Amino acid sequence: MGETPGRITQKVPNPVTYLRTVINLDEETRHDKLDKLIVKVFPPFIFASAILVLVLVIYLGNYTFPGVVFGICLGFTIGFTVLGVACVVLSDKGVIIWKYFIPALIFIPLLVAYILYLAGPDIGFNAFIMKYFDIFDDLFGRNMDFLSLLIGVYSITLMAFFVAHGVVSVIVGYFRSYLYRVLRALEAPPEKRKNHIPEWLFQIPSIIDVKSVELEPDIDDERFNVELFLNTFFSLFILGIVICSYIFINPLFLRLLPFSEMLLIGMLLSLFISPLVIPWSIVKSIGAKVTSDAPRDFYLWKGMRGRLYQGFFTITFFMMLLTMSVYFGMDISRVAATYLGYIAFMGMMSLVTSFVYVNTYYKGFKNGIIKSYLRSKEQ
Repeated sequence: MGETPGRITQKVPNPVTYLRTVINLDEETRHDKLDKLIVKVFPPFIFASAILVLVLVIYLGNYTFPGVVFGICLGFTIGFTVLGVACVVLSDKGVIIWKYFIPALIFIPLLVAYILYLAGPDIGFNAFIMKYFDIFDDLFGRNMDFLSLLIGVYSITLMAFFVAHGVVSVIVGYFRSYLYRVLRALEAPPEKRKNHIPEWLFQIPSIIDVKSVELEPDIDDERFNVELFLNTFFSLFILGIVICSYIFINPLFLRLLPFSEMLLIGMLLSLFISPLVIPWSIVKSIGAKVTSDAPRDFYLWKGMRGRLYQGFFTITFFMMLLTMSVYFGMDISRVAATYLGYIAFMGMMSLVTSFVYVNTYYKGFKNGIIKSYLRSKEQ
């Protein structure tokens, strides 16, 4: 997302003065401890998730390509849900405290369940809920349809919430630990640089001779940053639709997979969309820019966003064109129902992920990167 007119955040001209008055550089916060823990446990977590995927594939007994993909999706969704539960316990308190957003967490799913119940059992999303989240079917039969639907919606909401915590905590943990080093590497003399990965990552033009990297962080620690929340939501949502369009309008998947399994695949894919948005967003929030002899400074977030997005839109667009050519003879209503259902699901995941990031992780993420960067310059 580009610059929003009338930004409600302010920039501070001197980040050192800002941090000295706002942050204790020697303090180790809960966020610092969680980041260190994430970096330590994430490799074994990935290994454990891979073992879980193998067990699920064998247990389900479906060794076709769609069956293996389904097992991978299910395994990593379960894994990130478990990781997210731990992160909720260990993370900092959010800007918006529990008593304000718990009512929304209670009443919004209730409203959604009621709308889905009125829509009828033929809706694809209802079939998805009944297949994977219907805990009352075997006990009470179909007389408990609305209660089953309600419990299913609550289950999906909580799962999305915990998965978002797990994924965002990994992104924050690794970028807080290593991004300041990348920024410092840009200031090294050209002859002392071991590689040019930082220049490649931020797409710094070759004509720019970097003198220094300066920070102009946003002043938004004491409130919920609505602008950042909306920008993050729209970026996640649009990328989710573009990147996943190939699968959800692909005739091969439409023939081989029921809607419920396609949604579960989309659940896993949605986990990997955050790393395309949050990194450049935080670089924008800390106001990282390169100074040189050029008349204007080069803001690193713009180049980083372009690098992360490069190729995704083009590849997905051509895939869509190829699959559109075989739409003739397909059930158009099936295509539309599948795609619209995924759009609704992606919207929910984007909202939850954006809220979790801005409310719980953003403040510590931003200040932690700046703190590590200034510490490295003082050494």
